[in-house]
Amino acid sequence: MSESARSHASVGSLAGDAVGVVVDGQTYKNLLYLTLAFPLGVLYFTLLVTGLSLGAGLLVVGVGALVLLATVGVVRYVAAFERRLANGLLGTDIRGYADIQSNDDGLVATAMAYFRASSTWRAVGFIMAKFLLGSLSLVALFTTLGVSVDLALTPVFPEALGTQVNGWEVAGGLETAPEQAAGGAAGVVLGFVSLHALNGLARVNAAAAAALLAPDESETSG
Repeated sequence: MSESARSHASVGSLAGDAVGVVVDGQTYKNLLYLTLAFPLGVLYFTLLVTGLSLGAGLLVVGVGALVLLATVGVVRYVAAFERRLANGLLGTDIRGYADIQSNDDGLVATAMAYFRASSTWRAVGFIMAKFLLGSLSLVALFTTLGVSVDLALTPVFPEALGTQVNGWEVAGGLETAPEQAAGGAAGVVLGFVSLHALNGLARVNAAAAAALLAPDESETSG
């Protein structure tokens, strides 16, 4: 193959990759995960902060210990759910924690083992990361897809969405037909770029889940 042919093939491959994001089913799984990230992140963070603060405040009357242990249970349930969610939507293959072995030492001893387990606190770290990444996902979805869709629809529906960013109405200044056509073309291009950027953000979420929800090396080697 000549150098020119290889160059054309490379350009064609890059173009195919750029456009192929629209027909890739994983893209829409990623978008669903990112859409769920903010409400789930807020829910987890609220449960965690409420449980820890309430439990710590009630320790003096003895009930706080039960609240803290219940919070630990919720945290580990969240980790298990998020593991399944990441495996199902982000294409990860994250196995469950393996640092707690079932035993017959009683409920209290088992509960304390969960409380002391490093995996529990890695799950707490994941909840904190989920809250931050969920907030970032919300902003990214709105400022990328929202703007691109609004611009793309401008030639047909000039005021379809009325998307605003920091008080700036995205399609508000596009009044003439040529301006709206140019805005529509820009919206289509931005849409492709947005999908690639959001796929990248989904990969960041997948990396965080793999780092904090999987067994660590000592558990694996054990």
